[in-house]
Amino acid sequence: MAIRVGIIGLNYGARVHIPAYKNNPGYDLVAVCARTPEHAEAVAREHGIPRWYTDARQLITSDLDLVSVASPPRTHSGFAAAALAARRHAVVEIAFVASTLEARVLLDMATEMRRVGAPAFVLRYTPTLRMVSDLLVQNAIGRPRLMRFESFNSFLAQPGPGSRWMWDGDNGGGILAGSTSHAIDLARRWFGPVAEVDGTLATFAEVTAPDGAGPLADDTGFVTLHFENGMLATFSHSAVTAYPRTSIELHGSDGSLLVEGFGDEAALLLMGEQTAQTLFPPEEYLEETRGHSGLLGGFDVFLDRLAAAIAESAPPPDLPSLTDGLEVTRIVDAAKLASRQRRRIKVAEVRSSILAQEFTQNVPPNPRPNI
Repeated sequence: MAIRVGIIGLNYGARVHIPAYKNNPGYDLVAVCARTPEHAEAVAREHGIPRWYTDARQLITSDLDLVSVASPPRTHSGFAAAALAARRHAVVEIAFVASTLEARVLLDMATEMRRVGAPAFVLRYTPTLRMVSDLLVQNAIGRPRLMRFESFNSFLAQPGPGSRWMWDGDNGGGILAGSTSHAIDLARRWFGPVAEVDGTLATFAEVTAPDGAGPLADDTGFVTLHFENGMLATFSHSAVTAYPRTSIELHGSDGSLLVEGFGDEAALLLMGEQTAQTLFPPEEYLEETRGHSGLLGGFDVFLDRLAAAIAESAPPPDLPSLTDGLEVTRIVDAAKLASRQRRRIKVAEVRSSILAQEFTQNVPPNPRPNI
C-alpha cells in the first residue's frame, strides 16, 4: 500500500519534493499546503493532487501517513512536531531546525511516538558521493587526514522575497545551516564524531534584507571541525561572490579524492603520482537515481530508503536520522557560538539548555510563516 504524503511549503517543495514523490510508486501524494490559497490551488491542479490547504494543521490532521516539511526553516520544528504528535512520519528539509534544543525535542517526540523522522540530508545518496563513501571504506586514500569543502556563488548578492528565509539569523537561516550543513553531514558520516569547532561567520552583502526578514544571517564563513580521531575538516562558503565554485577534497596518507560540485565528477590521485584517475560511479547507483544527479538524484534514493524504514519500522543504516539532524545542528550551533565568542568550542559544551538561553534572548514572536 502506497504511503500517503502531504507537503508543506510549495517553493522548494514544488521544485523538488513534488516530482520526487510523484515519480516514486511507493508514495501517493494526496495533499499540499501553501500560505496563499491561489498558489496552493494552482500547484495542486497542475500536478493532479486532490487536496490543498492554507492551514498546515488541517493538512497534518487529514488522512496521511507522512508529512514532508519544505517550508522556511523557522517553521520546521513546529510543523514536524505537530506531525509527530499526530502520529505521522516526518521529513524535514535542510536547513533542518533553528537550534539544538528544537532538534532534541523532535528526536524525543519521534522516539516516544514510534514514528520515523528524517532530515533530508540527501547528498549522501548521489551516485558519485556514494562511490566516495565506498572508496573510503576500502581505504583508497589510506588514513584520512584532511577534508576541504568549498562552496561559492552569488545566491544572496541580491536577495529577493523568495530567499528571505535565508536571511533570518535567529530562525535557522544562513548559508552554514542551509547549504554547508549537507557537507557537514557527509563529514560526520565519513569520519565520525566531532570534538571541537572553530568558526568565523560574516554577512557581507551590501543590500537591505527583504521586508519581514529577521536579523541577517551568515552569507560567508569559515568553519573547522576537529574530529575525535584527529581528522580535520574545513568548510569555506559564501553566497555573495561572482565566481562560482563547489568542490570537496579528501586527503589521506596514500592519496586524495577530488570531487567537483556536489558529486558532478570525481578523481583519485595516489601519493607520488602526477595524474589523477577519473572515477565513475557504479551503474546500479545511477539506476537508483532514475537518471537524476545532485540533490534531485539523492532525493529519489532517500525516498526509497524512507519507504523501507516506514514499512519495516527499522530504518536502513544509511537513512539520515533525527540523531544525525541533532548532531549536525549541534555543530552548526557550535560554529555560531565560536564566531560570537571568538574561541574554539567543544561540541560537548553545546547542550540544549545552554542553547535555549543563548539563542532565544530578545527574539520577537514569529510572524505568520511564509510557506
